[in-house]
Amino acid sequence: MKTRLILILALFLSLSTMAQESDTLRRLTVTDCIDLALQNNIILKNNQLEIEKARATKKEAQTAYLPTVTAQALAFDALNPLLSFGIEDIDNALVRQTLYNLYAQYGALLGLEKEYSFAQNGVMLNTMAIEPVFAGGRIYNGNQLAKLGIEASETQARIKEDEVCLQTECLYWQIVSLQEKIATLDMLDQLLDTLNKDLTGAIEAGLALPTDQYKVTVKKNESQLNRKKLEDGITLLKMALGQYIGIEWQTLSLTDTLGIEADPVTYFQEASTAVAKRNESHLLDLSLKAERLKKKMTLGEALPSLIVGGSVNYHTVLENAKPNAMVFAVLQVPITDWHKTSYKLKKHDLDTKIAENNRQNFTEMMEMQTNQAWFNLQQSWLRISMAQTSLSDAEANLKITQDYYEAGLVTLSDLLEAQTMLKNSRDELSDSRIEYRLNLVKYKQLTQF
Repeated sequence: MKTRLILILALFLSLSTMAQESDTLRRLTVTDCIDLALQNNIILKNNQLEIEKARATKKEAQTAYLPTVTAQALAFDALNPLLSFGIEDIDNALVRQTLYNLYAQYGALLGLEKEYSFAQNGVMLNTMAIEPVFAGGRIYNGNQLAKLGIEASETQARIKEDEVCLQTECLYWQIVSLQEKIATLDMLDQLLDTLNKDLTGAIEAGLALPTDQYKVTVKKNESQLNRKKLEDGITLLKMALGQYIGIEWQTLSLTDTLGIEADPVTYFQEASTAVAKRNESHLLDLSLKAERLKKKMTLGEALPSLIVGGSVNYHTVLENAKPNAMVFAVLQVPITDWHKTSYKLKKHDLDTKIAENNRQNFTEMMEMQTNQAWFNLQQSWLRISMAQTSLSDAEANLKITQDYYEAGLVTLSDLLEAQTMLKNSRDELSDSRIEYRLNLVKYKQLTQF
């Protein structure tokens, strides 16, 4: 009775632990993983920050349309007056002597000083506003360049999103591939276990040699080692996938399996059409536009500029000081910079030509990349067909070999070899289907399918 109670309690604890582990697992499809990667991937988060930086640059450029307003305040108290003037400061001796005589007769009566001083202390206040009316198009082109910067950052973010989605799918299906191979090992282990039991009975009956059972043990050890390698590979890939999508890898449980593949002809697109739709092509176009805008910015440096403004000021430096205001206009015409600017424009023409050459070169490379992806997809489709045929042959061969072995017509080595051929055929089919799926993902991404 006590033993039964202990067994029931142990069973209950085991089921409870399994239920807790099941609750902590996150069962994810490949679509779930992609969604998590788009939300949590560090690379994509940094791309969003780059977009925000580009938007801040655009807002900064827009402020050039607004007036620039400055205010200044100055207070001073000098040891000696900054400005002083008296009779002694007159250079003409005759005039100086005449003023001395007049000051001696009437100075005291009129309350005049022999010397006057100004600006020993005081306060000066000034407010000025400046508005650029024309700056050679530099303000407008600068804003257009900043707008291109936002568009380029958003395009680069989309490119990175595609790369993250591709890498996420690759990691997901690589894990599925290894899981498929473990399932193949499970099947092989069952065959080996059955064979081992049969050999045990045959050895006891004197119908088989112990060396036959040793051969089976060697195969089982080999299978155990392969299983360990696959499990370690799955762990490493889950760690990479977990880091990519922003969750703990220990909680990952992948639910998607390999489905029926479709003929790749349904996804075919002309390489030139596919390349024209790619974000990379748009980024090359933006690069060319930016070079042309930079040339216009440089040309604006050699054009006249017109600035208007106004100021209001007040000071207490002189007696009876009053507030004052004025408006002004400044026309600036660069004269000696034309020669220098001509060389700058020549450099921009060369940079524009380089951008055009790069666009053509990268476009051709992307077309070759698209064609290569299509060839790889076709080859994967052919490989699946060949692997399916090989698997059918291996299954038939194993069945025949097993029948012959039971009839004593072939050796144990022949049977083990037939089992190994079946394992290799199953692995080849799994690899070819995973390869096809990954090549399809890459091709669909390149063609924006």
